[in-house]
Amino acid sequence: MLSKDLLYALQTRSKKLIRELENFTNDIKNVSAQDGWTLVIETMKLVRELTPTHEKYSHVIKAVNRAWLAFADQADAAADELYRYVAEWLGQTDWMHEDEAQAAYQLLYAFHANHLRFPGANEHLRHGLRQQSSSMLSLILYLVPYSTQTLFKVPVKPHTGVGADAIRMLLRMYFYHTGLCEDDDLRADAAGMLPLLVRANPHIGDGLALCLLKGHPERADIVCQLIELYLDASERERVFGMFHHTMLELLDNDGDSFVYEELDKITARLAVSSARWTSDQLDTFAEHAFFYRLNNDEDRRLLLSKSAKARRLARMIIDSAHCGTHIDMLRSLYHALGDDKPVAPPLASAPQFADLNFKLLVIQKLMYEEETLLPRFDVQEFIRQYTSREIMIKKEGYDVIPEVLGYFDALVIPPQLLAQVEELSFDASAEIYSQVFPYWDGECDTFELASVIDIGLLPNLKCMSYMSDQFLERHATTLRQKGIDID
Repeated sequence: MLSKDLLYALQTRSKKLIRELENFTNDIKNVSAQDGWTLVIETMKLVRELTPTHEKYSHVIKAVNRAWLAFADQADAAADELYRYVAEWLGQTDWMHEDEAQAAYQLLYAFHANHLRFPGANEHLRHGLRQQSSSMLSLILYLVPYSTQTLFKVPVKPHTGVGADAIRMLLRMYFYHTGLCEDDDLRADAAGMLPLLVRANPHIGDGLALCLLKGHPERADIVCQLIELYLDASERERVFGMFHHTMLELLDNDGDSFVYEELDKITARLAVSSARWTSDQLDTFAEHAFFYRLNNDEDRRLLLSKSAKARRLARMIIDSAHCGTHIDMLRSLYHALGDDKPVAPPLASAPQFADLNFKLLVIQKLMYEEETLLPRFDVQEFIRQYTSREIMIKKEGYDVIPEVLGYFDALVIPPQLLAQVEELSFDASAEIYSQVFPYWDGECDTFELASVIDIGLLPNLKCMSYMSDQFLERHATTLRQKGIDID
């Protein structure tokens, strides 16, 4: 049975409630399934009755949510029970009845996603959502006509009390209660509703809702539908919702935007539909595509220089018969680029160092520790300015980026700086490695030194520390013979 203290705290809403819930969560392994379910029923009642104006509301909700997660994490059956209860209670709610709607809102708020550690953290919740997904999607559809109507008299900030608040929370469940690399079908089922939802209320949705589209087979078409819907809406209606998120993703070429991946398909579709747009609509589109995310003409020039996708989108805009502030600015910028193709940088002469990994150690010392070898290299700025090809750091950063390594290989270090190096130390977390291999985990031998031949370039080197066992087995004797200490 549940402890008397916990039951008393639940029934009286005593000050010990949060502590007793935390004790339950911490001891979940020793709690029977029956007692766990009793706790769920009691806390479901609690969150329906505890209004958001309660002084400890957020703390209680966090404690309850952790208890639910602990219960659901025991087995699929437990998560299924939890989800079934929530789905049935929400499905039986009379949303036009003020008190019932408020209680349902508070239950959904406590359950939907507030305190999960990260998306997909609870494997069993994924199973529960899959079992009850049809009920959740049906509830979303039911709430669509009430998306702009006030249903909840005491909303939690920043909610406003309209039906869209409940829809947003239901959509978030499809983000937080699904796996990061799984459940594309569940997210796609929810994402397929986005045009319908935006048509009813342009304020519905956010960046997380947009992410649901990633695994949808028709994602490019849906993005186009959303853009068209937003351009038909008023400027005031576009302030919230997914419009700005969508337009920010449109030209985000860092390698992590599915919207940018689909840009050619989006451009082709919009080339047809934009024929019906007014000059103001096309100018608004041009503004948010090329002038909202990109800070200045230099950024726009660099992107157009390296991205064929961006150039095709720009061409679609400037080839229209329309004029407008941003259309004209983009047209001028595009024509100023001319037809010149990016030119690859010339090949470097003979390298200064025989072992590039040894050179990286030296650069770490001089550039990032001593700060005497300038300018300080920044991989993000390098990628921004590099126009010979698109380097997508979030896609390519799980390996060495060849152009970055080439930059360091070609970099000439002045002899007077080399003479200042007295100590070299290997550290897998050193900044130089995050420049060359942005997401390196330090576990492989990518930056293992192959030789000590370059020691001759460092006339005052006295010590090398924290070198790998493999390096020491091969070269310790040679280093000591040259008077270099090994720590």
